[in-house]
Amino acid sequence: MSIKVLIKYPGDGVALEKNSKLAIPQSWGSKTVGDVIGLFTKAYNAKSDIQLAPENMHVCGEDGAKIYSDAIVSMTLGDHCDYTLHPGVHIKFSGKEELQVNAAGVPLTRCKNYGCQQMYDEEDNEEGSCRHHTGPPIFHDTMKCWSCCRDRKAYDFENFQLITGCSAGKHSTVDPSIALHSRHTVFQGERAETVPETASAPMRSISDYNVKEGGITAAEDFGKVLRQERRSSRHAADGTAKCQRKGCGKTFDFEANADSSACTYHEGQPVFHDAIKYWSCCADKKCYDFETFLVVPGCAKGVHDDGVINI
Repeated sequence: MSIKVLIKYPGDGVALEKNSKLAIPQSWGSKTVGDVIGLFTKAYNAKSDIQLAPENMHVCGEDGAKIYSDAIVSMTLGDHCDYTLHPGVHIKFSGKEELQVNAAGVPLTRCKNYGCQQMYDEEDNEEGSCRHHTGPPIFHDTMKCWSCCRDRKAYDFENFQLITGCSAGKHSTVDPSIALHSRHTVFQGERAETVPETASAPMRSISDYNVKEGGITAAEDFGKVLRQERRSSRHAADGTAKCQRKGCGKTFDFEANADSSACTYHEGQPVFHDAIKYWSCCADKKCYDFETFLVVPGCAKGVHDDGVINI
């Protein structure tokens, strides 16, 4: 299962701006963010007189926070998330980093467990010495959490990295390499790039993926449903019906549906732009999290609509 990202390059007054949608296969989970930057710049340089140097670039998340170019893809990039490319080097572990050794002079090894990444001595790797996460990270719009610790959420990458592991065990050099998941953000941008095939797994554009596999985000699917005209509704045997107004959806007694203020709903349409979600009638109430968007209170009142009555 691949993850899909949108990389935006705003340009610098000389180099032209460009947006590219990329589908990154699961086999790239152990590669670095710098490899993804290299993929973008390769396509950009092929069609531009101005050449971008991938080793001198970095990306920022939707919250503007810088992302290390030597960070691991499967632990850093979120599915259906947007990233902006900027000039400048931003790495965590320098290539000239001093070699760390134990008392006997044996080099230490970096742990690959989720949420650890510490250097450890393979000869002194006791049970309980590693605090880590057992599930992969989830990036949902600007929200970040570990799938094994969904109750501990962060909204910037620095705080996400500080979430302590929920499990104790031994350090490991085995790469979890589990694809990220979370299908909520709707893309807005230019056409997807055609990515060269690799020996392991071909990379495909998002548009190609959707055509062949019918992929669709939850937010986009939800938005299409909300934009439909009023649907017919079957009354339940107990005398109730479900309100069809946008933003309501409550179950009500249709025989006693006379209160002109019983239903609180939205008169407009849902708007999904990049990571932002809001109702067109309540443009001042913008949300970045899908669950928060669903509970934005309506701005109009009226009787409930069962999809059959003429209101």
